[in-house]
Amino acid sequence: MWLFVFVFFIVGLISVISPTTSWLLSNWWRFKGDVDPSELSLVIYRIGGVIMIMVAVFLVTRLL
Repeated sequence: MWLFVFVFFIVGLISVISPTTSWLLSNWWRFKGDVDPSELSLVIYRIGGVIMIMVAVFLVTRLL
C-alpha cells in the first residue's frame, strides 16, 4: 500500500510541477511530430495532480 501511495504522490507532483511532461507521457502515442497541449489540457492535468497529491496525503494519514 505504501508503494501505491508513493507512486500516486510522485505522479501527482510531476503533474503539478510540469503538466506538459505529464501530458506528453500520457499522449505520446496519439500524435506525430511536434504537438503542444492546449492551455485547458495543461490546467486539467495540473488540477488532476493536485487531486492526486491530496488523495496521497489522505491515504498516508489513514495508514498512520
